Amino acid sequence: PNDINLKSIFAGEEYGRGSRLWTHGYDFYTISRPIIGTYYGGEKLGGGSGLFNGDEMRESASRLSTLLKWPGSDQSNEAYEKLGSYGMGKRRTLEQYAEWSGVDTIKQTVKQNCIVKYVPWNSEETKYEEYTKPNTVEVVKDEQWRKSPHPQKATTEPSGQSSSQSQSSSSTSYNEKTKAILVNVGILVVFVGGGLAALICYAAANYKSVVKPNIQKYNL
Repeated sequence: PNDINLKSIFAGEEYGRGSRLWTHGYDFYTISRPIIGTYYGGEKLGGGSGLFNGDEMRESASRLSTLLKWPGSDQSNEAYEKLGSYGMGKRRTLEQYAEWSGVDTIKQTVKQNCIVKYVPWNSEETKYEEYTKPNTVEVVKDEQWRKSPHPQKATTEPSGQSSSQSQSSSSTSYNEKTKAILVNVGILVVFVGGGLAALICYAAANYKSVVKPNIQKYNL
């Protein structure tokens, strides 16, 4: 989470938060070209830069310098204890982040990395040992989640239910096929029956003029 103790800070909190996330094991992905940015020009008539407290700014700058190992910063155990749960993680190191990102707060150098690759974790352990307060809500929830059985959505139904559903599905498919066959047979019967009926009607209507002479002619 964001360090709530960095008050009245303007520059550096993004890099500090990014380094904490990355060293805790989070990965960053970005497109090759920037497509959006923040414009700081005064002609946009913004509302000003905000209100900053001098004492808070100095305290925040000192805290951030300790976190990022800025030259001349307080690197004592007491200073790191003050960071509490807002310190670096143990998945990766700040030095690795400096090499990966190209921005080195320790050596105060910047280099352009056009293409960077994934950096694996230094530790594959699943427990979050990097938290300095093991009884925090987040860690307690995480430990409880890892130790408890996790119900999974069944991808298949129980055997009996699955069998009955399969039989029902097969029966439905069979009934649909039978219905289709009967419909086709019915249509054929209608056409054939209609044709025979028309022939009989024609023969009856034209018996004397057509049918009887043909019977006598061919000795039927």
